[in-house]
Amino acid sequence: MKNSLQIKAADEIEAKREYLKHIIGQQERLLTSLVDTPFMNAYIAKNQDSDRDSLSELFLTAAAINRHYMQVRFIDAQGQEKIRIEQSNNNLAPVIIKEAALQDKSSREYFTATQKTPAGELWHSPFDLNIEQGAIEQLIKPTYRIAHPVYFDGAFSGMVIINLDMTYVLNYLTESNNFLVYLVDSDNELLIHPDPKKSWSKYLPGRSKYLQTTALTSENMTHSLEDIFKNGEGIRIILREKMSNESSTKD
Repeated sequence: MKNSLQIKAADEIEAKREYLKHIIGQQERLLTSLVDTPFMNAYIAKNQDSDRDSLSELFLTAAAINRHYMQVRFIDAQGQEKIRIEQSNNNLAPVIIKEAALQDKSSREYFTATQKTPAGELWHSPFDLNIEQGAIEQLIKPTYRIAHPVYFDGAFSGMVIINLDMTYVLNYLTESNNFLVYLVDSDNELLIHPDPKKSWSKYLPGRSKYLQTTALTSENMTHSLEDIFKNGEGIRIILREKMSNESSTKD
């Protein structure tokens, strides 16, 4: 029989999973709608500036109404950015990046992986931290990407990819009155630790893995999130009961 602690943990994990499924599922549906729009078909078929402008405006609208979007891009079959929408740094409206600033992304994993993704399927990235000008941003920004290949007449013709700022999502997932909450991958690398100075052990130097920072006990309740984060990282959520002298430390 489950004790009250296990019941509380199970209820909390289920609530967090439902929230997460809603957020990721919503992004998947929005991404699919951007690919399936007639504006996309027109642009791919004719490659005219007017069609690209219409598609850019649609991407801009999508970014304006979705606070999780850091970027929305269309990348062509050669790996060249053709449309890039970015959230502005001052929290104002998102902007369309000028053509001269668009970049070749043909060597990036998200392009080569999506290039091999069958029509109608989505590619999910690993969880990582946003990089600007070759370095992780000082104010770390957890990032998750979802990409959708675009096919025309059976041939790969490019991709739409959204970069999601997962800060708000992770804050919700790790908020708990009764438990300390961890997100850990299959290599026991820490994505999230109750002490932010121990999070992101895979990407930030001098940080230890989960088993080096936290004792593994029967009271640690674990549940896989692999069916939601379909990226092969084997991400799982772990809850550990808070002792009277313990609390989450938020920056």
